[in-house]
Order: sequence, then structure tokens, then C-alpha cells
Amino acid sequence: MLEIVKYLSENFKQDYWILITFLLSLSSSFVIFPVIISLCYQKKLMVDANERSSHSRKTPTLGGVGIFIGVTLALSLYGSIYQNEIFPALIGSLIMLFFLGIKDDILVLSARTKFTGQLIASLFIIFVTELRIDSFHGMFTINSIGYLSSVLVTLFTFLVIINAYNLVDGIDGLAGVIAIIFSIVSGIIFYALGEIYLATVSFSLVAALLSFLYYNFSNKRKIFMGDTGSLIVGFLIAYLSISLLSFSNSPFFNGSVIISPIIIISLFFYPLLDTLRIFMIRVFVLKKSPFLADKNHIHHRFLSLGFNHWQISLYVGMATFLLVFVSFLITDLSVNVQLLIVVITGLFIFIIPHIISIKEMRIRLIKVFTFFILLYIGQSVFVSCTTKKDVLYFQSPDKIEFISHLPMDQKIETNDIISVRISSLDIESSRVYNADLLQSTTSTPTTSEGIKLKGFLVNNEGNITLPVLGVIAVTDKSTSDLESYLSTKLINEGHLKNPNVVVWNLNSKVTILGEVKVPGTYSFLEKNLTLLQALGLAGDLTINGKRNDVLLIRQENGVKNIIHIDLTSTKWFDSEAYFIKQNDVIIVNPNYSKIKSGGIIGNTGTVVSLISLLLTTYLLLKK
Repeated sequence: MLEIVKYLSENFKQDYWILITFLLSLSSSFVIFPVIISLCYQKKLMVDANERSSHSRKTPTLGGVGIFIGVTLALSLYGSIYQNEIFPALIGSLIMLFFLGIKDDILVLSARTKFTGQLIASLFIIFVTELRIDSFHGMFTINSIGYLSSVLVTLFTFLVIINAYNLVDGIDGLAGVIAIIFSIVSGIIFYALGEIYLATVSFSLVAALLSFLYYNFSNKRKIFMGDTGSLIVGFLIAYLSISLLSFSNSPFFNGSVIISPIIIISLFFYPLLDTLRIFMIRVFVLKKSPFLADKNHIHHRFLSLGFNHWQISLYVGMATFLLVFVSFLITDLSVNVQLLIVVITGLFIFIIPHIISIKEMRIRLIKVFTFFILLYIGQSVFVSCTTKKDVLYFQSPDKIEFISHLPMDQKIETNDIISVRISSLDIESSRVYNADLLQSTTSTPTTSEGIKLKGFLVNNEGNITLPVLGVIAVTDKSTSDLESYLSTKLINEGHLKNPNVVVWNLNSKVTILGEVKVPGTYSFLEKNLTLLQALGLAGDLTINGKRNDVLLIRQENGVKNIIHIDLTSTKWFDSEAYFIKQNDVIIVNPNYSKIKSGGIIGNTGTVVSLISLLLTTYLLLKK
């Protein structure tokens, strides 16, 4: 058996295991649900319809068992292959919640007992895996927080999400749809980040929930999620949410998306809104415990307006997707502005059904859908017609002539590292003038740092010390000057006949900042490094770089000069800016679109979203 496991781990890419575990979770849960339903009927493990129920007959309520089996089988397979250290703690917490939920579904536990069980399971995963929220990412002007505070905030997040999810499990499909949307989005992000284990958790949960929804919407073999399911799924959503917050950004479509706390809030907005609403009504209006059940949930309001179960689930799912889409569009804004926009948009989306009737809503949703199609087509045309003159290099029609403006050799400065190589026809006679040849004849450095070790550091007095020749003053000379000086010295003092001297600066640097893919300071050995080659070291300009006004800061004779370069033209090819000199600084400023996106309105996508939101409001509410 161990040989099989070893073979699988060595011959399958981790990416394949997402599909394998998805299929295992889907098939195993789909097969086990009929068994659970049959067992519930035999042992009369069903919930009775009452005045708070939206159903009229007894229904099995152990759907969480099937979800638990599907997810844990998939994760167990993955864990056995890759020995993930987080796996045992996660499974341990799920087992605790599983037995807590089973007992509650069969015997009914008190709210205090369930809360204690959630507390223990959450603390267990927090302390064993060190999973904590250690930063608010600037939300409410709070960034990093201390260890104790981070533990308390993480625990609070677990408890809020678990109980909020439990509260929305009141009609067919609603809880399942919310969890599927959350898991799909989180799974895609984790996959983009290369976090295959977390992506496996996400998609295994999706698979088990798809099987559950099939039976949850069935008329003949219906089953409810029950507290077992709501505890397990709610815990996994909390675990995935907190894991997402430990990453700062995610690569998407050759770009990058900031992982903001607001994205998590948008994914779970409906349960959080419903929980807050219920708490306010029960505590401040009805003056009773917030844990006592009633029919004041948002989904109960939907039912009273004429929606059926699948319509409510579909609407909440679509609204959540729209809210998540908005949250991704505004990630360039400050986190507090993001929060404001998401809260206002979310409240508006979930209040719409309470304003107009279901018949009116169906008609207007068709109008809104048509409007969005036209808007998308219009935006695509607008983007495709955008001018390219600010993006393309070398648009000048002029023929590029031979470049005659060769670089002036810079003076050697203090702290430079220079290489001095002396040779002649008599190889053995010239060897004594080269320190590296005296030290070793068997190894040649290949890295830039290794090459520097073979050079001579110019000391604070501006001197270097060469073998045989002794102390040489170099700071008043360029590399060409030093070559001529040493050649003359070797001949005049009778050291060598026809010597060949090559002097090289080994620590030439150029600093490249701004809108390039990899800003930083780069070392180069070339004597004639061009500006284009330097930009290539930094991975080229980003699409947001201002190509028609790149700044080159150069110090000459103690004076710093700023040279403006238009990369969309070829006129600068025959200028002093074409070749890079030691300690040059290149600055690529953002273009107008990038600067504009940093404001309140943001980029074109944000503007289109705001316009579409306003027009959608008009179409939906217009009489």
C-alpha cells in the first residue's frame, strides 16, 4: 500500500488531485445520501413541520453526514499522498463538529452547548495550525495587531461565520448555494496562488454540496442539511476565509488582484446581513434571546412576497456573484471606501425584492439583463478603439541612422570595484601582475558576485594596490585612462614589452523605479549598456507606464541632471541618454489612466460599474 501511495505522489501533479478529490467527494456523497435518507425514514430521524417551518411534511435532517463523508474522504486521500501538516488539525476540528451536530440533530442541544463546541473546535485549529488574522489591512485605519488580539479576532470570526451560516439554513438550497459560490471563488483564488491544498478543500466542499442540492431540491428523496451540515460547512467557510486573508494578492490573467477583506465580506454578505438583522429585531424589537428561532429572516420575507425556494436561492446566488464582481473592480481603492461601496450595493441588491412585486421584478430583470449585454458590448468596442500611441514604442517614421554618440568613459570613483587584467606575449612573465592568476589556476568565477571578489576595491584615498606595481591612484582617471597609464608604466619601468591592459568596472549599477515589472537596483558588467537593455533588466514597462516621458537622472561633475526621454519616438537614439552610465536612475511615472484609477471614481471599469448600478436602479424601480 505504501508503494502505491509513493507512486501516486511521484507520478501525479498536485493540480490533478483537485479534479480527483472533487470527483471522489461528488461520487461518495451522491452515493451515501440515499442510504442516509433511507436510514432516517427507518429510524424516524426526521424533523416535523411546525409554525416556523416552510415545509408541510416530515423530512430527514442528516444531510450534513453526507457532506462530511464526501469532504473528509477527499481530504483524507490528498492528505495521505502529500502528508500536509494542517490536515490532521482540520479533520480533528471537523470530527468534533460532526458529533456535536449529530447529537443536536437527533436529541437537540442547548444553544450554550453548541456554542461551547464551536469555541473548542475553533481554538483547536487556531492554536495547532497558527491560523490567525494578524492584520485588518487598513480597515478602520487598523493594520497589524498583536498576538492575543489576533487570536481573539480570529476566534470571533469563526463563531460569527459559523452561526451566520447556520441562520440562513431555513429554505431549500439557500445555504448550499451560498457555500458553493464562496467555495468556487476561494478555490479559484487559491489555485491562482498555487495553494493546492486549500484549493482542494474548496472544490471538495463544492462537490459535496452539489450532491446535497440534488437531494435537497428533490420532491421524493428530500433531505435537509441539519445542524451537522451547517456547523461543518460554516466552519470550512470560516477556515477558508481566514486563510484567504493571509495572502496579499493573487495573480489573474497576467495581472494581479489584491486579496482584500472586502472580498470576503462580499462573498458572505447575505448571511452577515441576515444575522445582523435578526439580532437587531430579536434583541431590540421583540426583547428576546437572539438564539430563539422565528420567521423574521430575510428569506421568510422573500417567501411572503411570492418567491419559491429555488427562486430565492437563485436570486441570492446571482446577487452575491454581482457583489463579488463589484468588490473585485474596486480593489484599487482604499479598504474603507471599498467597504462603504460594498455595504451600500449589498443593501440595495437585497432590498429590491421588498420594493417591487415578483411579477414586476421578472419583467425588469429581463430589461436589466438586456442592458448589461449592450453595456458589455459597448465597453468592449470602447476599449478596442483605444489609441495605441501611448503604448507602442518607436512610432517615428524616420529611418534610424548609425548611432555616432558613443558614451563618454566615466571617471573611476571611491568604492568602485575594478578589474585589471595585464597580459603580454610572454604569458609567464605577465602572470605575476594578476592577483587572481597567482591565487588559483583551476577555478574561474562565473557569478557577478564571484567576479567582484577578483577585483580591486578603490579605497577612500582613491587608490588600488596591484601586484608588483604597488599603489596606483585611479580616481582621477577613467577606465580608458587607467589602461593607457598602466601600459605606459609597464613599458617605461621595464616590466613588460607590448603589454595589453584591460580595465573593467565590476560594480556598475542602475536603479529603475516606478511602473516597471520588477523595480530595483541592477548591477551590470557591460561597458556600453543601453537604456533599452536596462529596462529589460526590470522586465520592461507595465501597461500603466508613461512611455512618452521616462526620466533619466544622471550625476556629472557633482551636478544631477534630469533627462526626459520619449520611448515612443526614435529621436533619443543619437543622444547621450542612449547609453547608461554608472549610478544612473531611471524613473517610469504612471500614465494618466493609472493616476486616475487611484482616485475616488477609479478606472473605466469602475465608472462603467457605477453607471450600470444607477441605470439598473432606474430600470428596476421605474413605474
